[in-house]
Amino acid sequence: RRARRKGPAELSVQIGIEEALPDDPLILSIAETLRTDAGKAMKLAFHNLGNSEYKTRDPCISNVDEYDSVEVSLLLCDDDFIRKLNKEWRDEDHATDVLSMSQHIPGLQIPVLQLGDLVISVDTARRQAEERGHTLLDEIRILMVHGLLHLLGFDHELSKEAEEEMEQEEEQILNTLEWIGKGLIRSAYHFSTDMDHSENSDEANRDIEKRSLREGHQPKLTHIVCDIDGTVVDYEGHLHSESIESLREAVSQGVTVIMLTGKTRASTIATFKLLNMEGRGDFISENSPGVFLQGSLVYGEHGQLIYRANLDVDICKEACLYSLKHKIPLVAYCEEQCLTLFEHPSVDLLHTVHHETKVQ
Repeated sequence: RRARRKGPAELSVQIGIEEALPDDPLILSIAETLRTDAGKAMKLAFHNLGNSEYKTRDPCISNVDEYDSVEVSLLLCDDDFIRKLNKEWRDEDHATDVLSMSQHIPGLQIPVLQLGDLVISVDTARRQAEERGHTLLDEIRILMVHGLLHLLGFDHELSKEAEEEMEQEEEQILNTLEWIGKGLIRSAYHFSTDMDHSENSDEANRDIEKRSLREGHQPKLTHIVCDIDGTVVDYEGHLHSESIESLREAVSQGVTVIMLTGKTRASTIATFKLLNMEGRGDFISENSPGVFLQGSLVYGEHGQLIYRANLDVDICKEACLYSLKHKIPLVAYCEEQCLTLFEHPSVDLLHTVHHETKVQ
C-alpha cells in the first residue's frame, strides 16, 4: 500500500549567474551552496504552510503535496541588472536587494508548481553584509528566504500584521537552519522603524541617520570604536567610501572616534592623509594619543611618547640570521620606520597596500 507523500516528490532549483558579474570564485562557491540551501529553505517553508494558520498570507498556494515537483529559479546579478528589472516590474528606478517574480497560476491543474524566480543583487548584498557584520553568503541566504516567502504569498507591505507574520516566518526558518543573521524585515526595523524595504536599504539607512543628525537631535552615541583594517580600508588597500562618509558625519556632530588598527602610527597617519582626514578633529595625527604595535609603543597627550618596549638585541640578531639563512622575509619596526633585510613580494605589500614607511 502506497504511503501518503509529505511534500512534492522533487524540488527543482535552478541557480544562475548574470553574465555581467565578474568571474569571482566566491560567487561561484555561493551559487553551488545555494543549490542545497534553497531546497532546505523550501522544505521548511512548505512544512510550515501545512502546520500554521496565517491571517494575511495569500492562500493561492496551500497544499504542495498535490504536486509532483516544485520549480524555482534564483539569479545572482549586479545592481545595474536588478535596477532595470525593478523599473520594469515595479516601476521603481533604483537598485534593490531582492526581487520575487511569481510564475504560479492559481487554478491551473498541472503536476508541476512553478513557484517563480528570485533575483538577488550581489552588489547590494555585499554592502548590506558589510554593514550588518556577516558574510556575503549569510546575507544572500537572508535575501533568498525573504524572496521565497514572497513567492509563497507573504507580503510585509500589506499591513503591520502582515509584516509581523512574515517577520516571524523569516526568523523561524533562519533559526531552524542555524543560518547567521536576522531576517530582512527585522534587520530593516533595527535601523529604522519607518524605512520602506522597497527602497535601497543601505542608502535609506544612511539618509535617515544623516537627517536625524542635521535636524539637531542629540547623537545616541558619544563614542564610536572603528576598526580601520576591514572597515575604512579593506585588505587589498581599497577605501570604503560609505564608512568614510559616516565617520566624517559623526565627527562633524561631535562624536569621539576611537580607531583600532594593526598598522604602525606612521602607516595610520599616511592612510588618513589619503582620505583627506589627517589631523581633522579627533582623527589620527602626530599629535594624537595612541597605542601601537601590540602595546610596544604608547603615545600620550599631544602625541608624546610615554612608553617604549624594545626586543632584546640577541633575539633580534637571531631572527635576522634565521631570515637570511632560510630566505624567510622579516620585518622590524624601529621608530617610524619599517625595516627589512631583502626584497620580497609579501614585504612589498606592507608598503603598496598598507602604506608602511619603507626603509631597507
